[in-house]
Amino acid sequence: MKFKKIPSAMLILPLAASLLATAPAQAALWPFGGKATAQSDKDPLNDQEIDKIREARNQPVERIKLYQDFLEQRIDAIKKIGPSPQAEDRRNELRARYEEFTRLADELQDNLDTFDQEHADIRKALKDLVPASEKWPEILQKATPDRTYDFSRKTALEAAQSTIETAKKLQEDQKKYFAEHKDEANKNGTGPS
Repeated sequence: MKFKKIPSAMLILPLAASLLATAPAQAALWPFGGKATAQSDKDPLNDQEIDKIREARNQPVERIKLYQDFLEQRIDAIKKIGPSPQAEDRRNELRARYEEFTRLADELQDNLDTFDQEHADIRKALKDLVPASEKWPEILQKATPDRTYDFSRKTALEAAQSTIETAKKLQEDQKKYFAEHKDEANKNGTGPS
């Protein structure tokens, strides 16, 4: 039996047309297509907070203090909701605050890493950040278990613990580095963009 050779373009065009026709449906059904979740596109910072962070771009100590303040605001919001939220909307609000805390803690750690790489002197900010961050896990754990926010609380606790560890290690590293490089003390580095 002899097969007739079909030009490859004739095979590809129907396949491409089929894929294009079903792309919107596939994107809606595919869990990782486009935006993975609604939370991933929501910035944990409001417009005023974003402006403050941008203004402090080249001021590492100020920038870290801003992130610490924003995290403290989320901690205060979590405390205000209370340890046993009964209403569904309060449980959802608690979950949202945990998620904001996690994203902010991650952003803070990214900034700490960047300032560390640039050898920015952030010892003044770390002096305040270390003891403040050590209080966060206790507050994050106070809410009674609830499936509405348990996963978000777990990730917030992990982010808090990671922030504590990062800040403590960086504090020690900075002490050693600036003891050896006294001429670089009080410099800002280039910082995040």
